Parts: sequence; structure tokens; C-alpha cells
Amino acid sequence: MRSIEIDDEVFAYLQGNAVPYVETPNLTLRRLFKLNTERAQTESTTKHKQTYQETRRKKQKTDLPTLVSAGLLNQGQKLCLLNYQGRKIEGYESILSGKALLWNNKTYSMSELAKICLKKEGFKSDSVRGPAHWANSDGISIKDLWSRYLSTNKKIS
Repeated sequence: MRSIEIDDEVFAYLQGNAVPYVETPNLTLRRLFKLNTERAQTESTTKHKQTYQETRRKKQKTDLPTLVSAGLLNQGQKLCLLNYQGRKIEGYESILSGKALLWNNKTYSMSELAKICLKKEGFKSDSVRGPAHWANSDGISIKDLWSRYLSTNKKIS
């Protein structure tokens, strides 16, 4: 396979002529150019199924001790609370303690503590993803640190 660059107008035309959830850009171009699509469609369908199955696998849950072992965090490190837009909320610092966060002399999971603190700040959502709401002193969220860890430590299968 070869890669090509196309401008926004050509891409918009391609999107407008694609059959959603069925065709890849390559299949759309084959159909528009009236090229043989049967062989390409079989190959594309197989590839799409594999890609879909790979993306549907549940991601490994964020593990604070693993991030510590990898040198991305330190035990006893202060973490700050982030709002839903990723901005620091003053007055809510926790301490990394084992696989939990220590706040007001109690330990909490990242999600549990984020939910408590965000409710105190007036946020109403009960849908809280803890790693996205805690960050190191550089403002990098635990979620981003975990993604960085996973991308550099992919298992070779």
C-alpha cells in the first residue's frame, strides 16, 4: 500500500461519496474510478474486522504502582485535581500512596476522590474517570502518563 496526501476539498468529496461503515477510502475511490472492487472489498472487510476487534479490546486499567516503577510518578508525590476541561482546581491536592490517593488522612481511588472533590466544586456529573482528573505538578494528567506508558511498553504478540 502507498500513502498519499489530499487536500480538504478532495477529502470532503471522498467522504460525501463514501458508503458509511462499509467502505474504506480506498474502496470508495475504486468504486468512483470504476475499478475492480470485489478483491479489494474482501481484503478490506477482513482488515476492518481485525482492526475493529483490536480496538474493542478493553484497555488495561491505570495502575499507579506501575507508573511509579516506570519512573513516571513517585510515591508521596502531590497530585492536583483537574476539572472536565483539564484545568487545575486550586485547593485539592492529594498524595500518591501505594495504589491510592491520600486526602484528609483517608485513602481513595482516583475516581472516588475526583467525584467527591468535583461535587464540592459544583460539578453534577457522576461519570468521573479518575485518571483524567489528577495530574502531576507539570499538569500532565495520570491518564496521559498511562497512555505514554502503554505506548512505550506495548506487548509484542
